[in-house]
Amino acid sequence: MHWPVAACTLWGAAGAASVDGTLLAKNRDWKPDHVQSLRLRHPEHGYAYLGLYADNGREPGIKAGVNEKGLAVVGAEASSLPRELRADSARHGVLTRLLRDYGSLDEVAAAADKLFPQTRPVFLLLADAGGLMQVEIGQNGRYQLSRQRNGTLAHTNHYSNLSLLDGTQKIGPSSQARLARIRLLLDQRPSHALAEFERLSRDHHDGPDNSLWRDGREHTLAGWQMALPAGAAPRLHLVLANPGEQTLERDYVLDAAFWLQPARTLLP
Repeated sequence: MHWPVAACTLWGAAGAASVDGTLLAKNRDWKPDHVQSLRLRHPEHGYAYLGLYADNGREPGIKAGVNEKGLAVVGAEASSLPRELRADSARHGVLTRLLRDYGSLDEVAAAADKLFPQTRPVFLLLADAGGLMQVEIGQNGRYQLSRQRNGTLAHTNHYSNLSLLDGTQKIGPSSQARLARIRLLLDQRPSHALAEFERLSRDHHDGPDNSLWRDGREHTLAGWQMALPAGAAPRLHLVLANPGEQTLERDYVLDAAFWLQPARTLLP
């Protein structure tokens, strides 16, 4: 069986660990063989949401998002499992459903037993103004959910809870290195800010293949950093690094006026 190197780094901070409300970030790593876009969606039923999409390539679809209620979700591949085990035809992705149908972490937690057993193996980090939620979804419907209201969380591409697996996993050196690095950087400060998360996203400490921002066998194609403060509009900082194109860097304030815009592609 072949273990691909598909990757991503997820991290966040909440409560006293942030000066900007809940913080949520993702570096999206993949082979530089496709392009991405930022799209505003207004589904027929459910909440409006903003999503980062892979437009083509081997696995197109939504990769990160936030909805009009202030629920944000990012995901990472469970690439410590072989692809044939992750691509479970009896189960599906869940990001669109989360963004469309749920407005808070409490709502997601209440629906977890119907949501996550039907989801293919994947790692999720969710956020709202009240904190963070990490979900490891394993094999055959098993999952583990944890909440963080006053501290940090980080995840890469391997399981911490082996009881979610039927067998073993193969942990890649990049997944280990990136997790160790982001945890070290988060531990260096008692409290974090959105601007700091933007800097962490561009960290090159461990070379082209093992850094948080990668330009080796895989490339970091996007950096998504969010602040979700209580009583104020969420803010998004997005870096879009489509292969062969100029890197785009944009900031968005997701206030009421933003969500009144018609559905459209914002970037590129």
